Amino acid sequence: MKKIAVIRCLRVSASCTGSGCLRAMNEKTGAFACYEQDEPLQAVAFWTCNGCGENKLPNQEGVRKKIERMKKLMPDAVHLSNCTMPKDEAGNRRMCPVIADIAAELEAAGIRIVHGTH
Repeated sequence: MKKIAVIRCLRVSASCTGSGCLRAMNEKTGAFACYEQDEPLQAVAFWTCNGCGENKLPNQEGVRKKIERMKKLMPDAVHLSNCTMPKDEAGNRRMCPVIADIAAELEAAGIRIVHGTH
């Protein structure tokens, strides 16, 4: 069984239930198609970044706790939800710099990072 975590954008979480990411995981579609169809996946975390720009949680240090929990949990992969890669004016997806830093730290700890969910 593969342990999977998903991280999403704080701004988007105000209107997103996460159902698209979870459906893609359960059905192994989108970025989850990389797993064998008969291989069970277990959602071990579905977490939200602490924000950036005008959309920040008051406790910015809290993201450190989340990162450390992920390192202890050592999921087989952390999927970066599509919302962490918003489209620019030209329609090209670009990685949020805050999420990019989180992903780099997790990857340095040996956790596989997968760009995208559904």
